[in-house]
Amino acid sequence: MTQASSTQPSSTMTVKGEGDCRIAVDTLGGDHGHGPIIEGAVQACKDFGIKSVLVGPEDELKSVISSLGAQSLGLDIVHSAEFIGMDESPARAVRRKPDASMCKAFRLVKEGRASAMISTGNTGAMMAAGRVIYGFLPGIERPAIASIIPVVGDGNPNVLLDIGANVDSHAHNLTQFAVMGSIYYTTLFGVEKPRVGLLSNGTEPVKGNDVIRAAAVEMGSMSMINYCGFVEGRDIASDKVDVIVCDGFIGNIVLKSLEGCVRLIADQLRLEATQGVINQIGMGLSRDVFRKVFREKFDHTAHGGAPLLGLRNLAVVLHGASGARSVKSAIAAAKNFIDKGMTTKISSEICRLEESVEEGSEVSLLVGGNGA
Repeated sequence: MTQASSTQPSSTMTVKGEGDCRIAVDTLGGDHGHGPIIEGAVQACKDFGIKSVLVGPEDELKSVISSLGAQSLGLDIVHSAEFIGMDESPARAVRRKPDASMCKAFRLVKEGRASAMISTGNTGAMMAAGRVIYGFLPGIERPAIASIIPVVGDGNPNVLLDIGANVDSHAHNLTQFAVMGSIYYTTLFGVEKPRVGLLSNGTEPVKGNDVIRAAAVEMGSMSMINYCGFVEGRDIASDKVDVIVCDGFIGNIVLKSLEGCVRLIADQLRLEATQGVINQIGMGLSRDVFRKVFREKFDHTAHGGAPLLGLRNLAVVLHGASGARSVKSAIAAAKNFIDKGMTTKISSEICRLEESVEEGSEVSLLVGGNGA
């Protein structure tokens, strides 16, 4: 890719060369404007050497880059003054706003001018644009969004998916989620064959609905999945499994419930700190402990965004309130996913899964026919 400076128009960009990893960054659609997003991209370039293609209003982006003293970093700019709002219908907005910053960021990747894209915008629109512009990997019926869930101690966090890409799923969708979640976990932490659990209302085999029980049977028969059985809601942040699989409706509720619990604890601690001098002293003495827990353990900005698994190219969605730290982390995470070939591995394993399912179906038909 040509090292176009921030003062050069987007037309100077060329197809990226081998080894040149740039991340397309949608600078519009977040809760706090494009300032923190650009700052995060600048930090990622300074700290990790990862360059970005910033998509947004050119003059405003140049102004922010200049104010940060980052003109010499070689960050490209692709102009877009239009964005998809949080209250818009995702599919309709993607069709009606092809020049929106999010859509342009997706197209930069598809056209080979970037290796991945990230956005703090409308998650539904991210899924719609990914489906229309990227398309699904062969064999994928539905994509999934994966999220990191902290656990006690210094061990690896857990992965929860789907957290909102689909409001409902059938059994084979959940099996595909398990495959994708396992590869995502391995990419993050280097653990081969991570333990997979299905989220249910009990650990007994008779628990769950028909879809969950069918998915359990299918996962248990697949050698590529280290399936460990059902897990309950209280096990999500435990060390029982590494990857927790559920449909997007349940996953989104779980994730936001966990966020609400963390906020409840933090707010209650602040309230207790105002209830007398003794409490204030105690809270003051514990400040470093609380800062470590809430800043390092519960702060989503340390892990970047959530990848949209199952698309032909890489896209990472961030929380709408993301600041510079979260954007910087997401860019670093996207680079890691690219370097380790996560999307290619998912494609390969999903094809292997589908072949094994087809072979199993053929065997069942033959056995049934002979038995007749």
